[in-house]
Amino acid sequence: MALGRTYSVALVGLNGYIVEVEADIGQTLPAFIILGLPDASLNEAKERIRSAAQNSGIP
Repeated sequence: MALGRTYSVALVGLNGYIVEVEADIGQTLPAFIILGLPDASLNEAKERIRSAAQNSGIP
């Protein structure tokens, strides 16, 4: 199993929290499963990620 990992920052007011993002990289059907932080903006983020991936030109 190939695993991609990166770090980001989540802002809550003026406080920043480090967030570790992991992605399983495999030869399966494309899908997004986002866990944690039950926020409505996460549903919108899934669509932004899908659009960015389609428009990047990377297979």
